[in-house]
Amino acid sequence: MSDLSEDNRPVTNVLRFWKAWLRRPAQLGAVAPSSKSLATAMAGEIDPDEDGAVVELGGGTGSITAALLKTGMHPADLVVIEREPALCDVINRRFPGVTVICGDARNLALLLRRAGIDRVKAVVSGLPLVLMSPEARRGILAQAFAAMPHDHGIFVQFTYSPVSPLSRGTATAFGLVGDRSEWVLDNLPPAAVWRYRRRPVVTSRPAWLPRSSDARSAPPLA
Repeated sequence: MSDLSEDNRPVTNVLRFWKAWLRRPAQLGAVAPSSKSLATAMAGEIDPDEDGAVVELGGGTGSITAALLKTGMHPADLVVIEREPALCDVINRRFPGVTVICGDARNLALLLRRAGIDRVKAVVSGLPLVLMSPEARRGILAQAFAAMPHDHGIFVQFTYSPVSPLSRGTATAFGLVGDRSEWVLDNLPPAAVWRYRRRPVVTSRPAWLPRSSDARSAPPLA
């Protein structure tokens, strides 16, 4: 049975997280595992009843994993990508039934293909995107949205910055719209949750829009 409240060895898990952080601080980003409040805020962006898998990038000690499962999501619908073997062991032990892939999120497309994951509805990222190189950041975004249907899919990211973790240029290049859904002040440090979707594509001409031939005869807007 999945442990959705407290792991039976929380102190050990936090120590493992800190050891991983000391080895690769730029890759983990956070100085402590995500708080329950932050994890709950991130999980709240996902519809557990929608078809498709949820991919979590950077599982850490499983704070967000637990919150996602608490929404009612079936463990088989959750895929966690984590680079650190010790943290992969933590998640595997805490959450039987969840697919845990020990690998680099920069190889997301390959990892999902090898695992037989072909339909993704959402990507929840605990990765420090703002600390990554532009090439790595763009690569992860490209692979994440390629795994989701073009007319659906959401990318959820937290940040400690007061501004979007994706620059306006990056969002425009990928055709994304984003907004900050929540500030989580009791996280250490305080964090914001951002969600990104593809910009809707207008495929038909609105009935009220005059044709070019009618433009000169159209009445002025009030």
